[in-house]
Amino acid sequence: MTRFGLNVERVRPKEPQPEALSLAEQLLGELKDRLPPDACCFATARDAPGIVICHQGRALGLQVKEERLSAVQVASFNRLRSAGMRIEIARSFREALELIAEMGVVLKPAINPIYAARDFFREETRKR
Repeated sequence: MTRFGLNVERVRPKEPQPEALSLAEQLLGELKDRLPPDACCFATARDAPGIVICHQGRALGLQVKEERLSAVQVASFNRLRSAGMRIEIARSFREALELIAEMGVVLKPAINPIYAARDFFREETRKR
């Protein structure tokens, strides 16, 4: 007679840690939570600015500088700028948020996940 044993454990899938994400990915995640309703953002290909924000009919480009810009990027940035697109280059997360504010995009306040549920229910009860 053969016996067979099996142990089953529930394990949550690991979410990517903020340190594991690149600076551009962290910024894109933050923007998707904090952009106003009349704006959207998306990541682009390698020859265009890394992040494009569309706000009130304007296209705003933001390149997070992790290494030197290639010659192709410099040429494409110059073409986009001559077409009317504003492109800024940031070297840190804080600088990127400051440049976005300087471009005229008013971001929502940062969400603290610890108090987010509490604040949501407070707002909902005040509406009545």
